[in-house]
Amino acid sequence: MKSIKFLPMNFLKGISLLFLLSISVTTFAQDATATSLYNKGLASLKAKDYENGYAQIEEALKAAEAEGNEKVIAIANKNGAKAAYNLGQAKLKANAIEEANTLFVRGLEMNPNYSSNIMGLAQVMDTKGEKVASVKKYFEAVEMAKKNGKEKTAASITTRAGGVISKLYKAKDYAKLVEAGKAYLTFDENYRVNYYVAKSFEKQKDNASAVPYINKAIELAAASGKPVKDSYYWAQGNILEATGDKAGAKTAYQKITDEKYKANADFRLKGLE
Repeated sequence: MKSIKFLPMNFLKGISLLFLLSISVTTFAQDATATSLYNKGLASLKAKDYENGYAQIEEALKAAEAEGNEKVIAIANKNGAKAAYNLGQAKLKANAIEEANTLFVRGLEMNPNYSSNIMGLAQVMDTKGEKVASVKKYFEAVEMAKKNGKEKTAASITTRAGGVISKLYKAKDYAKLVEAGKAYLTFDENYRVNYYVAKSFEKQKDNASAVPYINKAIELAAASGKPVKDSYYWAQGNILEATGDKAGAKTAYQKITDEKYKANADFRLKGLE
């Protein structure tokens, strides 16, 4: 008959201690409620630790959904959308474009009415070279901002959309500018964008298409209450002259007073007489 070996008391005490510790850790994890997780995430966001704050808000949302805690779900979605936007901007700066895109999309899932994440998607499109889509997405953000009564935000986003057009002009990407500019003008009749579109047509030797845009640019510039730049009249004169409209070109050149264009305008006038 085999003898039964009893374990030493100190070994059993060790097992008991480990068992108690495991119970303690498990209990602590279970005590991490949606509310406590949300507060932890909010503290991280206030400290501008968006990486951890965003992850903690996501944890809070999962816990809140499991608990059926509607209050935490609502506030976690609201601040989670902001966290997604801020973290997405950080990813954009780090050139992690796809990560940024994922964050902006997730932010819109959390709060479809938060215009900043729509703007973030426009920035991603711009970075990828999708200029027309970018302009359209910017104005989607503008409309959302206006819907929320955020007029200053809407104006700021509109300026960003205009930046897409001006960058294309500086890059001399005239064909893409015309397409993006037309998309812009369906939302906002901006005189600068009309000017850029007119000049882009002119650069592509399509002066007939440039005419309505340069005329509109001058009309809107005059209506703004600011003096119309002589560069606009110079462009108008050149475009109209190229289309054979000598009378219109003369009228445009005669309005020029700036020394930068005056001598050339006078020279063109003599040639039109």
